[in-house]
Amino acid sequence: MEFVILIVVVAAGGWFGVAGVRTVPAGQVGVVTKVFNTRPRRPEDDPRVSFCAAAGPQARLLHGNTRTWLVPLLYRVELVAQTYVPSGTIGVVVAKAGNVRPADSPIARYVECDHFQNGERFLRDGGQQGRQLEVLTSGFYDVNPVLFKVITVDTPEAMAHEGLTAQALAEVEIEIGETGVVVTHFGAKPNLVDVGPPVEGHHSFQLPWVFLAGEGWRGVQRETLDEGGRYALNPWFAHVVEVPTRVLILEWTKDKKTTSNLDISLGQVVLDVQGYTVRLDMKQTVRIPATAAPGIVRNFGLGGQGEAGGRSSVQEFVKKELAATVDAYFRRISSRYRIQEFITRYNEVCNELAGEVRQALTRTGVEAITTTLENFECDEQEINDMRRQIAVQQESVKLEEARLAELRARKDSEAVLNDTALQQVKVEEERRRLDFVELKMLVELLGPEHVAVERVLTQWVKVNVPQYIGGSDGNVMQALLQAMPMAQTRDIMSMIRNVAAARTEPEPSELTSGDNGSAEQLTPPAATG
Repeated sequence: MEFVILIVVVAAGGWFGVAGVRTVPAGQVGVVTKVFNTRPRRPEDDPRVSFCAAAGPQARLLHGNTRTWLVPLLYRVELVAQTYVPSGTIGVVVAKAGNVRPADSPIARYVECDHFQNGERFLRDGGQQGRQLEVLTSGFYDVNPVLFKVITVDTPEAMAHEGLTAQALAEVEIEIGETGVVVTHFGAKPNLVDVGPPVEGHHSFQLPWVFLAGEGWRGVQRETLDEGGRYALNPWFAHVVEVPTRVLILEWTKDKKTTSNLDISLGQVVLDVQGYTVRLDMKQTVRIPATAAPGIVRNFGLGGQGEAGGRSSVQEFVKKELAATVDAYFRRISSRYRIQEFITRYNEVCNELAGEVRQALTRTGVEAITTTLENFECDEQEINDMRRQIAVQQESVKLEEARLAELRARKDSEAVLNDTALQQVKVEEERRRLDFVELKMLVELLGPEHVAVERVLTQWVKVNVPQYIGGSDGNVMQALLQAMPMAQTRDIMSMIRNVAAARTEPEPSELTSGDNGSAEQLTPPAATG
């Protein structure tokens, strides 16, 4: 009898020992449930998931590729797959058990628990229920699914339940030529007139608990994400607005544009100059430095995550800041300029506009690089032809000036010096041609008498003459000339002759050099009185 009892005991012990061995294959984890209590439940133990060995689901997890002995019949083990976060994405975590989060806390406080793989430590150290600050980057994790819900792009139902999208769970990648402006959803109350100051140690907002511990502000942050980087950001904590920092070409044209164009709000410039309707195209190149991008986002719209949000902010900036500046300038000069001034001083208009744009954008930190006014169209074809002639001659002057500058930069031989002198003559000749073309346009628009008087008055205000001038015979023009110094009188007499000749004389012909091509032979004779 004793032998039988011994055999039964040995058999029972063998079964007990074998039955208690729990093997967890690689790639899986074992979720442990205690069937009944063997000790009183501790007050600090969580009733949903126990970390003190009370009955019910256990926080402790059996890891893959291991063997563990548990008391048979007392514990039940369920094998589940490891948690996997696909490459290039993140996983966000919701704790199903833990302390109750305070009512004024929108997200659970951070607890170090080996990326949620140590559930016992999470509960023991006061981990809170709900959304967690830490995210899981791509890879495999031994996470207890009874304690934590991990949301990835492979769990669409859970993703939709939390109001997330696949884009929100993708790593933030900042393209070359862009910067990432970070907008945090939690933090200290922001200043109403500034963006959030930098906070040390949060590794580009990837450690949000460090940012919050450093009293970082809620809202737009001054620190930006560098181009070419990839960042694992918690979408519950912050989103990123990508703003282009490359050189942007913005165009005022009548061409149709897509809604994604940054210059969608810009149309062809139309203005009324002395009764003439003028339409012109314009180009403005700008660059938004990374330091200016937060201000653009804060002042012109927070946008959404990704490139679309950045485009929305920049589009509003172009519309409300840049376009408004250009429109105000053209409204002002359209009432100030006469059509002949607008034709002959088109380049001056462009330079003046460029200065105003540069001054306006300086306030926002945006760099205004170049302002270009294209050829305009007028309802009167005659005006278009006049402007075209002036533009062609202006380009000729620029070309000759560029050649002269190149020769002056060399200065390394006698031959170059001679070429420089010859080129100087060519530049002066092209400038005289430009003056002649502009004068001819004015004569055709205003008539020779009006232009002559206008030029005389222009010279008169430059010299010291009596405050009152009158002619006994009523000839005020003659009295003006008599009151002027001899040099100015000679110039004006020559000018009057030029005005009279501009209606009938052809455009000055090109000068030809003599046999030896000297500068003296190319110089035209001086005007005689």
